[in-house]
Amino acid sequence: MKKPNNTPLTPEQIAKIQSSLAFGSIFYEDIKAELVDHFATAIENDLGGEKSFESLLFEKLSQLDLTRFQRQFIFQAHLGAAKALFRKVSARLLFKVILITIVLGACVNVFSHTTPHFAETALKTAVMVVFLAIAAAGLFKARFLKNSQIVASGNTVFLIAILSQPVLRLEWLQWTGFSDQTLLYAFTFWFCLLLTAGYRLLSETVKKSQLA
Repeated sequence: MKKPNNTPLTPEQIAKIQSSLAFGSIFYEDIKAELVDHFATAIENDLGGEKSFESLLFEKLSQLDLTRFQRQFIFQAHLGAAKALFRKVSARLLFKVILITIVLGACVNVFSHTTPHFAETALKTAVMVVFLAIAAAGLFKARFLKNSQIVASGNTVFLIAILSQPVLRLEWLQWTGFSDQTLLYAFTFWFCLLLTAGYRLLSETVKKSQLA
């Protein structure tokens, strides 16, 4: 088996790779950078033998499937974001979320004795307003939307929140035997945990993108 030669590419060769790649169907800047790095590594591994840089570049370009590359990259970004989200849950974070839940849960439960479903709707509406506000802030800073890792983090948290809405329903959970007030506290805890862990994930992802 032939060992990779790992011959370093020159800045001119890197520039040649960048100019040769068609980025028309790729929106995210980090995927473009990853694609260039992917090409450079593949060529470096084969360079130094009988094939020239130009022939290797042509060979790699002919094998390139931009749509598939981008789809796989985005899928992995979302999968990584989901795993990272739950890794953000720590004892310290849980303690903060419990304190927030006690305060917000009390506010939500003000209406729960007479109109529990109104309290449930108010809680879920407030959560969606917060998510939309974060999304609006992302649109205001459009450069964040050009990073697939940041978008994947936001998408993952938002998707979990959306899926939680129809699942966490008072009428569906009456079989548990818990009162509406207890269930509303549980709903509040879950959404606070999701928002807090999601905010931490987004913040760290943004910082990483700025350092890259």
